[in-house]
Amino acid sequence: MGGFLLDKPLPMPSEDSKPFWEACQRQAFLLQQCAGCGHFRFPPSLTCPRCMSDDCAWVQASGRARVYTFEITHRPFYPAWEPPYNVAIVELEEGPRVHTNIVGCGNDEIHIGMPVELVFEKIEGQDWYLPRFRPARAE
Repeated sequence: MGGFLLDKPLPMPSEDSKPFWEACQRQAFLLQQCAGCGHFRFPPSLTCPRCMSDDCAWVQASGRARVYTFEITHRPFYPAWEPPYNVAIVELEEGPRVHTNIVGCGNDEIHIGMPVELVFEKIEGQDWYLPRFRPARAE
């Protein structure tokens, strides 16, 4: 692969997602919650998919989730990521599902239904934090 790695691409916040990404840089994980019906939503949007209200607030999420599904990628999708790596969808305690990576364990330890918790990972060489999930610690 030419002996060098490309920088990993960073998120490009939209007007809707900007508050989420700004919170991540403060290592806070916020979700939109509809003021009309209380529904939590992710990704961010202008209106609630349940009641169509445009009145919402950004609220702190618990950071607790379960692995909904995952895959282990063995072929390079993009040269900045060295395989094998995992791509997961976790279901947050609040309900929404989020794409992420599971960190802090081997790929062979990941399983559907696995309890996980939020961590923030600083991207090497960048001033940027991404939300990731690791196996939940016993309480």
